[in-house]
Amino acid sequence: TYPLRTAARLTVLSPELGRAGERRYRAVRPGRTPVGSPRYTAADLERLRLLKEAVDAGHRIGEIAILPAGELQRRVETRQPVSSQSSIAHRLDEIVVALSCLDAAELHRLLSLQLSALGPLRFAREIAHPLVQEIGERWAGQRLGIASEHLASGMLAAMFGSALQHGAAATPGPRIVFATPPGERHELGLQMAALAALGAGAKPVYLGLELPAVELVAAVAATDAAALALGLVTIPAEEARRIVTSLRVGLPADVALWLGGAGA
Repeated sequence: TYPLRTAARLTVLSPELGRAGERRYRAVRPGRTPVGSPRYTAADLERLRLLKEAVDAGHRIGEIAILPAGELQRRVETRQPVSSQSSIAHRLDEIVVALSCLDAAELHRLLSLQLSALGPLRFAREIAHPLVQEIGERWAGQRLGIASEHLASGMLAAMFGSALQHGAAATPGPRIVFATPPGERHELGLQMAALAALGAGAKPVYLGLELPAVELVAAVAATDAAALALGLVTIPAEEARRIVTSLRVGLPADVALWLGGAGA
């Protein structure tokens, strides 16, 4: 039998993902040493290898984890086509597993691959947006910890920030200022909206979190922006109304004021 790290090396899986395959999906049931360390047989390794090949072919780990070895082998050999939606769901499965294990290196690798393959706008729509929704649902159901949520949020925010910085510098379109008011610290949706604007040919001026109304009005004037996009997620409704009213009064009439987020 083989210890976890040897099993991971032989099957080209990280130890963290190997543990997830055992605990979350019950894909294999390794034996245990007297102190509780897992020990994998050759049959376990062959099953993990087949599962990895099937996942690489586009099958969701949650759908195939308990299939018998013969069926796994058949799916690997036939390379059954999978739909676009199934492919996206499969990518999200991998990302969520890495996130659950707090495997920052694997999470960064998976997200970077998708960002490189899809480009910033498709990445935001097809990967980041459903991932953020999935994280929110799992956190609300106590199936994902705060540490995992912070890891994902920080990594996505850094990737979005880099994409916006490089993309906006080369775009000649109309300027749109993106920001949140004081008290609003949720920015992933705002960043995705800025990427959507960039993809549509605008030049987003991303200012980030918690800017006072007077500073937002000044920023619009300084950049000659055509619109101000404001993210509102958790800020209390009465406070949001006060800020929005102040902004509408302070902004020129020909500057659009766009509101987005769950509190809009």
